[in-house]
Formats: sequence, C-alpha cells, structure tokens
Amino acid sequence: MHVRQELLAFHQRDGRALHLEIEPGTYLVANGGDVVATCVDIVDTGRDGYVFAKLDAGMPEVTRPSLYGAQHPIAVLAGGRETAEVVFVGPCCESGDILTPAPGDPEALGPRRVACPRIGDLVVIGGTGAYCAAMATINYNSYPQAPEVMREPDGTLRLVRRRQHLEQIWENEV
Repeated sequence: MHVRQELLAFHQRDGRALHLEIEPGTYLVANGGDVVATCVDIVDTGRDGYVFAKLDAGMPEVTRPSLYGAQHPIAVLAGGRETAEVVFVGPCCESGDILTPAPGDPEALGPRRVACPRIGDLVVIGGTGAYCAAMATINYNSYPQAPEVMREPDGTLRLVRRRQHLEQIWENEV
C-alpha cells in the first residue's frame, strides 16, 4: 500500500505515471525447485583430506555455487546412517563443478554434515527453483539437458521436459 501511495504521489507531482514490475528472484521462488541427483562415486582422500560424493548432476544443472558461492541445502536420502562431512561435486571434472563451496569463499571447499552417502543414493539439492534451469550450462561437455518434473497441487508428478538425447545435442553441429 505504501509503494502505491508513493507512485500516485509521484504521478501527481511530476505528471508521469510509473509502472512497477517486480522480479520474484531467489527470495520468493528458490524453494520452488529441487534437483534430484544420484551419487555415482565416493572418494575419500584420507585423514587430512575430504570425502567427495560425485553426483550425476552438478554445474550443468546448478551453476550458482561455482559462479558466486551460493549455498544450497543438500540432503542424502538415507535414513538412520551415521553422518560425515562431505564435499559434493558434479560429473564435469572441473574446478567449478563444486556444489558445496565454503560460505563466503566460492574458491574453497565447504563440506556439509550429511548422512554418509553411498553409490546409488539419491541426493537432493534444494533451493534450485530460481534461475537454476535458466542459468544451466546446458550441453557443457556434451551433458544432455536434464528432465524437469512438476509437482501438481494434488501431489502428482508431471514430466514437463524430457531428458535431452545426444542426437539433439549434435543436430545443430555443422
């Protein structure tokens, strides 16, 4: 209501009517999406190193952590297991394919305390509803675009985009 009053006062004072558009952004829509990935490998670099969980999703689907250190919640769907500090990485073997940068330092690793992942576990990367699909590095290293599923208000799931086939990646190459 306050913004409306200010816009009307501006119109009366300056003779110009302003049109306000609000971009919803991360604050409003980030929690409207999650990326569901599969753990495809576990690497433990020893007592003074890290435990890495390699996923079949990473920077091709979620670039925000590597671009500016965004902190997405991550959960391993494995009840009742002991926990560990784990660094989550994607499949690209690139320094930027890190899903868990250190808070305040996107260049550093930021392990998360989660249920100990195992190969084949599902891992949910939360807060991906805002911009993740739009910012995705689609087809980077020939990784196909991920499928998208929408949860309807009644709880049913509906496929809204199929996983891209390799032939679709190659069809525009000349």
